[in-house]
Amino acid sequence: MSLGNAKTTALADRAGGAAAMERLADRLISMAPPPMDLPQAAIVRQSPAVAAGLAASAAIARRADERARHSQRPILTMLVNSFVGACSFVPYSAVALLLRLMMARVFFVDGQSKVDGLWLPVKVAELTKYYVTGFDFSVIVPMQVRPETFSAFTTQYPLLPVPPAIAAYAVSFAEFVLPIMLVIGLGTRFAALGLLVITAMILGFVAADPLASVQFYWAALLLVLVTQGPGAMSLDHLARRWKGR
Repeated sequence: MSLGNAKTTALADRAGGAAAMERLADRLISMAPPPMDLPQAAIVRQSPAVAAGLAASAAIARRADERARHSQRPILTMLVNSFVGACSFVPYSAVALLLRLMMARVFFVDGQSKVDGLWLPVKVAELTKYYVTGFDFSVIVPMQVRPETFSAFTTQYPLLPVPPAIAAYAVSFAEFVLPIMLVIGLGTRFAALGLLVITAMILGFVAADPLASVQFYWAALLLVLVTQGPGAMSLDHLARRWKGR
């Protein structure tokens, strides 16, 4: 066999082999099932165990990163953060209760000097069977406004935007009812708002220097109760819990 014939035979064999491979590939493709049009989420799914393991690993990595960042903080920053964290342990309900009692006492005592009525002595020893020094007091249930109160509203508060008689009645009875609402935590926001209105009238029409008067600080404390509420130690909180059942 000559060299030319050998080359021709090799090329023919190679072409035949390529054709055979193409036929085999076409047959395999025809035997394969048709592709399914599925979303990616349906094709690739993680088992619950794998998902839980990945979530736990991510949480461990986050904690390690936080510890690394904390270890690089200055000592002063760490002390400040520790102090802030310690302060957060004081519940707002305790702070709100103190604010409510303090503001209720201020306005209730002032209101008692404006009215006449039924005098009720409150003896803690008889109510609780325990004698506590300084806790026995008396309450005047308002039946009428004292004449001195009308005179004070006429002479000392002439710039009020309401008539002196109406202002005397409104303030006198409000300073009896609203402080009681603050103490028991019933309608606390409305009670604090009413006392805030009285305080604002004093600041705007009576006080010579509003920013230097004690009523300015009263307004700030009452504003906390109006915006943040009475806290958990109140009838308002119990009513919301009962309603949410």
